[in-house]
Amino acid sequence: MKLLDILANLPTIETERLLLRKIAFNDVADIFEYASDPQVSEYTMWSTHDSIEDTKFFVKSLIKMYKRRELVDWGIIHKGDRKFIGTCGFVEWSMTHSRAEIGYALSRKYWGEGYMSEAVSAAVEFGFREMQLNKIEGKCEINNIGSARVMEKMGMQLEGILRQHIFVKGRHWDLKTYGLIAEDFFKQLRVDS
Repeated sequence: MKLLDILANLPTIETERLLLRKIAFNDVADIFEYASDPQVSEYTMWSTHDSIEDTKFFVKSLIKMYKRRELVDWGIIHKGDRKFIGTCGFVEWSMTHSRAEIGYALSRKYWGEGYMSEAVSAAVEFGFREMQLNKIEGKCEINNIGSARVMEKMGMQLEGILRQHIFVKGRHWDLKTYGLIAEDFFKQLRVDS
């Protein structure tokens, strides 16, 4: 598969408890349920959804991005509940440098159960195997302990603190930056199997 075809034909990925698939318009109600939660959006680049119209606009923009072959998240579906519970995907991709940055958000009702680690693990493996990445990076606001924990579980190494790196929601954020290279990822897979 050609690299750009990956964006046009984002495949569904199945894990033990989850499905990662393209986001569709009929996901709006489930997305609004968690995107309207200020605790979920506290450390995201996007603002809390104040109305279902915010979520409809968001989903329509994602569907357009799929069509334009732009980077778009997978929707995370809880197989047992058949519920859309979050998003996970690559927010930046440098083909020149074989590097991408991962991002994610999860409904608070599903925090602390390992679901995000499961989704991110599947996306990371897809990135190294299918997108032929050499490095996957992740960043989180310095106080976002849950996000940092997800990246650490993936074997990502803390590479440093980017001081006042972005201006979001009225303030400058310090970001922890993490990275994982393909060589280390595949070494760990061999050890675990």
